[in-house]
Amino acid sequence: MKKMFESYPVVMCIGTDLVGGDCLGPMVGQLLIARDLSAYVYGTLESPITALNLKEYYAFIKENHCSTIIAVDSCVGENVGKISVSSGGLFPGAASDKKLPMVGDISVTAVTSCFPPSDKRFSAVRLGFVYSLAIKVADTIEKLIAKSHV
Repeated sequence: MKKMFESYPVVMCIGTDLVGGDCLGPMVGQLLIARDLSAYVYGTLESPITALNLKEYYAFIKENHCSTIIAVDSCVGENVGKISVSSGGLFPGAASDKKLPMVGDISVTAVTSCFPPSDKRFSAVRLGFVYSLAIKVADTIEKLIAKSHV
């Protein structure tokens, strides 16, 4: 069976707009859509991909796209502000012990906090900081797509 979408990469931006430290993904999705990239973007501030709907989104993407999937998510760690691009997928919700499937062929993560999601300080991360990281992540993805024609 021919897939519906075959030509452009898919960017799957994961996170919730309800928690400051976890809204990086939806912010990146919103920024990428505004840039009108040659990519399919899922997960925005208006329609976030969260632990509650991730499996359904991922199934839809796998069923309808034959493209590389770039998974974007925030993470916790010691190097706050660090952005990492890796070959291979990521496990959303790992920091909060959620048992979600690995998603993506390429992963882009940014450390938004050194506090675990269960810590109230994770939700108190400054949105201005997360937004500046989201801009850098969107720039990184735009360059990745342009350079390698993923």
